[in-house]
Amino acid sequence: MSVDDRPLASFRVSMRDIDIYGHVHNSRYLDYCEDAVVEFLRQRQILSHFRHTSSGVAYHVKKAEIIFHSPIDLDDVVEAKVDVEKIGRTSLSFAIELFRQRDGAHCASAHFVWVCVGLSDSRPTPIPEVTRAALSPG
Repeated sequence: MSVDDRPLASFRVSMRDIDIYGHVHNSRYLDYCEDAVVEFLRQRQILSHFRHTSSGVAYHVKKAEIIFHSPIDLDDVVEAKVDVEKIGRTSLSFAIELFRQRDGAHCASAHFVWVCVGLSDSRPTPIPEVTRAALSPG
């Protein structure tokens, strides 16, 4: 497994995440994906770029989309991978993939779009160059 193929984050599914049908409730996938993106930023040591108190800007979720492929159950270990899909002038797009560790099943594909906004007016503003550079490959 190459470094790029390794999961970014993994976690075990808790009872609180399970619906009446015995698998993870659909809304919890958003939490899992958001946690994976935060871990991605933490591992790149750029989480401070996304704190309004240290960056001077904020990021709002503009879009969150999930495609469900296979259910996740109680006590499953879920592995997540995150990629930056696109860096626009004022927005960032992330691709998140969730896999079941026990059999490698691809459980969900998600796409998030975050918009960079000014603190005083919450209007879209350009992503700071330092953040853009930190997220760019290479």
